[in-house]
Amino acid sequence: MSIPLKNIKDLSERLIYIRRVTGMSQSEMAKMAGTTQQAIQQAEAGKARHPRYLNKLAHKLDIPAEWLTMNMMPEEKPILKGLKEKDSKFVEDYLSFSSKEQKLVQDFVKNKIKGKK
Repeated sequence: MSIPLKNIKDLSERLIYIRRVTGMSQSEMAKMAGTTQQAIQQAEAGKARHPRYLNKLAHKLDIPAEWLTMNMMPEEKPILKGLKEKDSKFVEDYLSFSSKEQKLVQDFVKNKIKGKK
């Protein structure tokens, strides 16, 4: 099933929209995402800002992770304008990471910079 992407500001509303379009229950979505029904319920209630399972869910649903995580429509990638292809790919990959994974990358870079001084 192809999910039509819409400009939906809140993550909670995007998750609810996906469930309505696909006809999934919270439990079914949780199973697909590799999490619990309670985690989906919390995210839909707006109590989870960057759930770690979003990238997996996007992959399983065959929708762009950028849309699910940040409401960035596929044609909207202003941060990537002017970057070389290799750098653009790096930024796209970084943006698709969970906040925990992004923090690990940030810490790694900070430590590398400190080590060069």
